[in-house]
Amino acid sequence: MAHIDDDLLKFEIPEVIHGIGALTKIGCCAKRLGGEKILLVTDPGIIRSGWIDEVIKHLEKENLKYVVYDNVVTNPRDFQVEQGAYLYNRENCDVIAAVGGGSPIDTAKGIGILASNHGNIHEYEGCNLVTQPVPPLVCAPTTAGTGADISQFAVVADTRKKRKMTILSRSIMPDISLIDPRLLQTKPEDLMAATGMDTLTHSIEAYVSSLSWPLTDPHAIHAIELVWRHLLNAVRNKNVDSLVGMSIACLEAGVAFSNAILGAVHALAHPIGGLYDLHHGLINSVLLPVVVGQNMEHAKDKFANIARVMGVETRGMTREEAAGHVRYQIENLIHKLGMPTRFSQLGLDTEDIPLLAKLAQQDLCMMTNPCCFSLDEIEAMYREVW
Repeated sequence: MAHIDDDLLKFEIPEVIHGIGALTKIGCCAKRLGGEKILLVTDPGIIRSGWIDEVIKHLEKENLKYVVYDNVVTNPRDFQVEQGAYLYNRENCDVIAAVGGGSPIDTAKGIGILASNHGNIHEYEGCNLVTQPVPPLVCAPTTAGTGADISQFAVVADTRKKRKMTILSRSIMPDISLIDPRLLQTKPEDLMAATGMDTLTHSIEAYVSSLSWPLTDPHAIHAIELVWRHLLNAVRNKNVDSLVGMSIACLEAGVAFSNAILGAVHALAHPIGGLYDLHHGLINSVLLPVVVGQNMEHAKDKFANIARVMGVETRGMTREEAAGHVRYQIENLIHKLGMPTRFSQLGLDTEDIPLLAKLAQQDLCMMTNPCCFSLDEIEAMYREVW
């Protein structure tokens, strides 16, 4: 008989405030979390967009003091987390507010870990190694892609080893997420496309994950449907309906993957991001079709459902026939978005494939892929899209 804990499932989600104008609540939310002095984590691009000026007004309206930390880049670095934690402690802050995409939010999570657990960020790579509660964290995402604002994950680059570290802990799930579709208006088309493909990857991988269950599946499949309905319009036109749709898609995909975890796309993507410092969503987009092709026979019913919400007329088809349309549908979307389809287009070197494959096989996300891959199979997937 299985141990009782093997049959228990957990579902985690922060408080979510969604809608046009949600950002205006950042001051009162920070105050409600006990804040008197806020560490505001963001990046230079968000500052240039003007959103931080608005945030500061909302903080000042609540008579909150603040200090801004903006030394954040795509694929945030370990030393940037450590610098932010030093600033948090030096300035006697008591709440962290992150405004931006996955990089500022993951940096904020790392800062929170070190602010209360100390040491260096490398010590917390893996599952449930954060033992002390982190400071209260409120997030306002500016991309419809990462889901970092509602997840138990943080990904930080180890600059010494040129690899990404995945941290998974309930302790780093934000307390409040303010999802304001207005913030998507300032995103360039290529970033909107890449983060949208990140959302699609999250939702597909969560849906077919070995840890998926009845509380994660509805969010995952609805997120796929929303991406299919809204991503192209969000990239091309940025109309309000499409931005709202993508913000909800990102939210639901984040809820799904935070609880069901991910799969081989992310396992293969993380080593590339660490070695080449490319945008995570762009890497996922290249890898998604080939991994879907390999996973399809191990989750035929679910891929048949995915085909249906992608607009395929599946009536009269076997589940194998329906599932077989998913890879084509994804490739067609990538073509319409004008995104690269091969790593050779991005300047990657084939000599790195053996190293990348070893790192991918060890990645935390590979554990919940619907099937296991040998080292040779992982290398073959890389080569197929090189």
